[in-house]
Amino acid sequence: MKNRLGVSSSALASVMAGVLLAPAFLGAQAPPATTSTTATKTKAWTAPRTPDGQPDLQGYWTSLSFTPMERPAKYGEKEFLTDEEAAQVFKAGVQHAYEFTYANSAETPVYDSTVYALGAWQNGVTPNRRTSLVVDPPDGKIPPLTSEAQKARAAMKKIPTANENLEVQGPVRADGPEDLTLGVRCLSFGGPPILPAAYNSDVHIVQGAGYLMIEYEWNSEVRIIPLDGRPHLSQDIHRWHGDSRGHWEGNTLVVETTNFRPGATFQNANPKTLKIAERFTRLDARTIEYKFTIDDPTTWTKPWSAIVPLSHIDGPMFEYACGEGNNGIVNILAGARAAEKAPARGLQKDSN
Repeated sequence: MKNRLGVSSSALASVMAGVLLAPAFLGAQAPPATTSTTATKTKAWTAPRTPDGQPDLQGYWTSLSFTPMERPAKYGEKEFLTDEEAAQVFKAGVQHAYEFTYANSAETPVYDSTVYALGAWQNGVTPNRRTSLVVDPPDGKIPPLTSEAQKARAAMKKIPTANENLEVQGPVRADGPEDLTLGVRCLSFGGPPILPAAYNSDVHIVQGAGYLMIEYEWNSEVRIIPLDGRPHLSQDIHRWHGDSRGHWEGNTLVVETTNFRPGATFQNANPKTLKIAERFTRLDARTIEYKFTIDDPTTWTKPWSAIVPLSHIDGPMFEYACGEGNNGIVNILAGARAAEKAPARGLQKDSN
């Protein structure tokens, strides 16, 4: 299910230069300049416009980041890193690519992502001075689950996931393909929101009269977002990526999404009550500030927001080679059948 086999030499050289030299941090991620000297040295940038006069968000972008979703306890209420701290975080993230294969240590037999040019530093990751992607609440933490959501998650069955590095403890249900996740079945890898993943974190944005398209690198999935003011679909119609409607507020594109499909929601939120608002603001030639707000009163005790910088990269994206009925599904189902027969062969079976 891995599709990225290389990057252009120019793109790789550009990223390596960023690793070897002192990083130039995103202006959107740093506190406002406090001196007029800094302002005078910054060349004014004018956002390009589409033929219909809207800010141009088009191009290839990556959400790759070494910044955690939630703020580590060691930072307390600290929202931004110093230049030195941010450089250390970035250096550690690059080093991690050599010492680990995603969630596993280097000794674990999972293929080395750097060999296939899937390391974050090979794909345009940019330093971020924020201590967490979550910006609201101010403590950088996702709000607690409601009691209703806690009960629902405790009752969830354990199933194999699309992340081959996640070991599922205890018995799992795999009676048929329908019991597996959408990602394992190559149907959908989710979204919104747009979040950094272990790899394949790129998106392609195209604008046209009355529409905006977002193509995800994962599974080459596409969202087509109307911008013409039409109402949302009937509440009886549910889509893999929900039903999105966009409009402009000044230079910011606001996209509101509802009508999510059961089993295809962000962090298993309630598809009946989940609403996601996304805000795209072009900051400079190489940066879009992407902010999303999650509002689901039956899952979290209050709404919360995160900011993910989208950094410009060279395209195009490679096709994601994934097909339903792949070897992974066959092996998972065969393994489940073998586990069922284990007691008959006198083998020990997990009692959880």
